[in-house]
Amino acid sequence: MSSKPIVAAVGVLLVMDLVGAVLSVSTGLNATFSEALGPTARLSAPLPMMVAQAILAFAVTRERRAVAIPAAALLVVAGVLAFVSGFFDGGYTADLTPGQRTFQVTLITGHLVLSTLAGLRLTRLLRSPA
Repeated sequence: MSSKPIVAAVGVLLVMDLVGAVLSVSTGLNATFSEALGPTARLSAPLPMMVAQAILAFAVTRERRAVAIPAAALLVVAGVLAFVSGFFDGGYTADLTPGQRTFQVTLITGHLVLSTLAGLRLTRLLRSPA
C-alpha cells in the first residue's frame, strides 16, 4: 500500500479539526479558538496531535524504512489514542447537539481510518525486503 492515502487522510483530518474548532467556538462549546484546539477540545484534535500527525504523515512517505516504519507505527497508535481518549477526557459524555455529536463521531471514525491505513502501510513495510 502506498502512503498517499495516509497523507490524504491526515489532510482531511486537519481540515476537519479546524472546522471542528470553528464550530466549537461558534456554538459556544469552547470560548476561544485556542481552547477549541486544546485539551478540552470536543470537535477537534488538540493542536499538538495535529502537528504530530502532519509530521508523521510526511515521515511515512519516506523511502527509508528506518523513518517510515516508526512513523507508520506511531500513526497507528495516534489513531487508537484519539478514539480511546474520549472515554477518559469526557468527550463522549459531553452535552453535544445531534449535529455536534455526528461531527465528533465522523472525526473519530476518520482517526480510526487513519490508524487502519497506517497499519496496512506498516505491514507492507515490514514484509517488504530491506
